Amino acid sequence: MNRLVTILSAGVAAVMLSGSAWAADDAMVTPAQIEAAKTPAAHEAIAAAYDKEAARLESTAKEHEAMAKSYRAAVSTKGANPAAMAAHCNRLVEEYKAAAKENRALAAAHRQMAKDCCAKN
Repeated sequence: MNRLVTILSAGVAAVMLSGSAWAADDAMVTPAQIEAAKTPAAHEAIAAAYDKEAARLESTAKEHEAMAKSYRAAVSTKGANPAAMAAHCNRLVEEYKAAAKENRALAAAHRQMAKDCCAKN
């Protein structure tokens, strides 16, 4: 029994540690990163993070587009309103696309900052 507990504990610890590594990898840009960005490389890293977030948002928008299509094709059943659900997904699609566009603009701004950083030095 002790051996099983030890193995399970080790497995749980490994999953927890790997989960925190994933979370760190997916972290958005922090105010501290922006404040500390004084080099082209730092601005490029921030731009890459914004591009990554934009891609994630665009992917989520596509998922909601597919859900809206499925809801529109669904047959109404008692208590369900497929049209309202499709409209909800369509609103989310627009919001995710707008957020992705904002992230792309932030990425472009940081790429410009990276260029301006070099020109001044």
